[in-house]
Amino acid sequence: MTTGKQIQMVLRDMLFITWEVQPDVVRKLVDERLELDTRTDANGRAVAFVSAVCFRVTEVRSSMLLLPRLSFEQVNYRAYVKAGEVPAVCFLNMKVNSRTVTALTGFMSVPIQYDDIDITTSSAHTGSLRYAVKSAGLRAEAMIDEQEAADGRIPPDFITHRLVGYVRAGDGVFRIEVEQPGLDALYARVQNVEAPILQQLGLLTPDQSARPHSALYVRESLFGANTPARIS
Repeated sequence: MTTGKQIQMVLRDMLFITWEVQPDVVRKLVDERLELDTRTDANGRAVAFVSAVCFRVTEVRSSMLLLPRLSFEQVNYRAYVKAGEVPAVCFLNMKVNSRTVTALTGFMSVPIQYDDIDITTSSAHTGSLRYAVKSAGLRAEAMIDEQEAADGRIPPDFITHRLVGYVRAGDGVFRIEVEQPGLDALYARVQNVEAPILQQLGLLTPDQSARPHSALYVRESLFGANTPARIS
């Protein structure tokens, strides 16, 4: 694993489920120094986007911490923003199914909380990949077919190519720089989805939760990150 970042890991079975939201709904959850990264819909209105991103984490290494052998699952919830002209994400909530990880990240000022997350994948008889995630914050089922064509929605890079993240912790905002090769994303077909956390945050109604804008799947990616740097 070659990276100049302080923490490195392998991410597997990444599923990005994305919803359109009204900008004023998400604006109140995002630091005022960050600009929402919006697009114009078919009716000429500006729309913002939020995603639930699920994945497995393996092969965790650190150049600054002596880490135990870790393997866990994560679901994070993010809004798409810009810092100046730099595409970024603002993390609204982050969950993992490892109490060791919550303890370690708390030490590094990253507010990650525990959730009982279960991600499963299996092959369907059609040759597609069946994906399911179950947790208190997100429940979803999707099908991934390598022949699935692009459908004219927002480009995959808009969702996947974000190398800066911002997160609020206590009374401060922290910036996280990441290193991740271009992700080879496939379109996924979401069959069922509920996102209670995004409903609790006031971003989605139950009806909106069941109708995501789009979904993408990435089989595997290397990932590196520096420790968070406080900007305020």
